[in-house]
Amino acid sequence: MRSITEINKFIRFWRNRFNRLIFVYIVTFSVIPLVFRNLIPHDMIENLYWGKELQLGYAKHPPLFSWISYFFYKIFFSCPESLYILTQLNLLLGFYFIFKISMLIFEDEMKSYAAILIFMASVCAVFGNEKFNATTILISLFPAMFFFFVRLLKFNKKKDAFALGVASALAFIGKYFALLYIGCLGLFLLFHKKCWRLFKTQTPYIVVATFLVCISWHIYWIYNSHFVTIEYALSKSTRAPKDFFSAFNFLLMQLLFFSTSFWAFTHSYCGKMNVLPSGYARYSLEEKFILFITIIPNTLLFLISLISGMRIGSFWGINMFMTLGIYLLIINKNEINPKRLFDFVKYISIIFALILSIKLGGARYFLREYDPTNAINIRGIASHIDENWRKQFGNEKMTILKADKSTAALHIYLRDSPSLYDCKRYDLFHIYDTYPKNADVVVTLLCAKNDDKIKFFKNLYKKHILFENIINIINGYIVYYAFINVTEKSGKCKKK
Repeated sequence: MRSITEINKFIRFWRNRFNRLIFVYIVTFSVIPLVFRNLIPHDMIENLYWGKELQLGYAKHPPLFSWISYFFYKIFFSCPESLYILTQLNLLLGFYFIFKISMLIFEDEMKSYAAILIFMASVCAVFGNEKFNATTILISLFPAMFFFFVRLLKFNKKKDAFALGVASALAFIGKYFALLYIGCLGLFLLFHKKCWRLFKTQTPYIVVATFLVCISWHIYWIYNSHFVTIEYALSKSTRAPKDFFSAFNFLLMQLLFFSTSFWAFTHSYCGKMNVLPSGYARYSLEEKFILFITIIPNTLLFLISLISGMRIGSFWGINMFMTLGIYLLIINKNEINPKRLFDFVKYISIIFALILSIKLGGARYFLREYDPTNAINIRGIASHIDENWRKQFGNEKMTILKADKSTAALHIYLRDSPSLYDCKRYDLFHIYDTYPKNADVVVTLLCAKNDDKIKFFKNLYKKHILFENIINIINGYIVYYAFINVTEKSGKCKKK
C-alpha cells in the first residue's frame, strides 16, 4: 500500500506543469555545458583540487563548496563533468526553499510557484550559474537561512532556531560574504519591536550558540593559518586599486540580470506593477522581513562600495536576489496570471538555452583559433602523459603535478590524480625542497613551440629532466610536459 501511495504522489507531482518545467529547466542547463564545453571552468578545477586535499580551509575561500564538489565528483565515478549537474541541483535546492518560504507567507501554491518562475526568468539564473563555486553555493544556502528565519518569526520553536544556526554556519563556511546577510538578520530583530519578544525566549541564543559552535573549528583554522583567507578577501576588494565606479557597475548589472524577471512579472500581472513597497505598516512581520532582506543588504553593499571604492562582483546578485519573486508578489497584491507567466518563462528559457549553446559552442569551435585553450583535448593529453609515465616508471604512482592555468585540469584526468601545485601561488619554474622525498614531478604548460618559457625551463632543469615531450594543439601552440626528478639520489633541484 505504501508503494502505491508513493507512486500516486509521484504521478500527481509529474502532472503539475510547473514541476515539469522546472525539471526540464534543470536538465537542459546541466546538459548544455556537457555538450559544448571541452573543459570544466577553472573555478571547478580548483574546487576538485582543494576538495581532494580535504583541509579545514583554503588560501582563497572557506571549504564547504570544495568538499561538496569533491564528494559529488567521487559519487559520480570521478567524472569532472558531473559538477554541471551539481550546479543545477544547487539551484533546484534554492528553488525548494523559495517555494517553502512562499508557502509560509502566502499559503498559496500557485503564488509559490510564481515566486520560483520569476527568478527562473532572470538572465542571472542561467548566465550567473554556469559553475559551482563560492558564490553560487549561496543560491541554496541563503534561501535555506531565510526559510528558517521566517519559521522562527512565525512559530518561535527551538528546532527552527537550531536549524537557523546550522544554515547560517553553512553559509559562512560557504563564503564569508554571508556575514553581511547574517548581520542583517540580527539588525531586523533589533529594529522591529515585534521581534523583541523573541529575546525573552531561548531561541535567539540557541541560534547564536549553534552558529558559533558550528564555525568554531574553521575560526581555529583561520587563526592558525595566519588569517590567509581574510588577507585574500582584502586583497581582492579593499587593497586592490579603488574603483568608485564598481558600485554603479554592480547596480547596472543587476538591472540587466533581472530585467527579464520584471518583464515576466509585468507580462503576467493583472494590474499596475509597483517596484517599491508603500504603507510599510500594512505588511505582516514575515512579509516585512522579505522586503528588508531583498533591499537592505544590496543597498548596504552599494553604499559601502560607493564610499570606500571597494570592488564588488557583478555576479554576487544571483544569490542576493533569490527572494525577488516573493518580494514582487508581496508588494503587488493583485492576482497573477499563472498561464501567462508559465508561457513567458518557457519561451525565455528556450532563448537562454540557445544563447548559452551559441556562447559555449562558439568559444569551443570558433574562438579556438585565437584562444588555444578551447582546442585542448584534456582527456587525450592526460592519456598521453599517463602512457609515457608508465613506460618510464612502471606502476609507481604519479604524486605531484605542477601546471599552468591552461593545463591545471590534468590533475583530475590523470590516472593517479596527483596533487596540483598552483602556479599562481608557486613559481612554475622553481622546484622547491618542500616536495616529498623521492618524488618525481610532472610539469605541464601550454605555450607556443618556440616560447622562451620552454628554453628557460630546460636550461634550469636540464640535469633533472627524465623525460619530455610536446603535444600539438593548434596554430603552433603546444602542451609541453616533462618528468622532473627531485630525489636526493639525483640531487635536489635548488632555486637559482
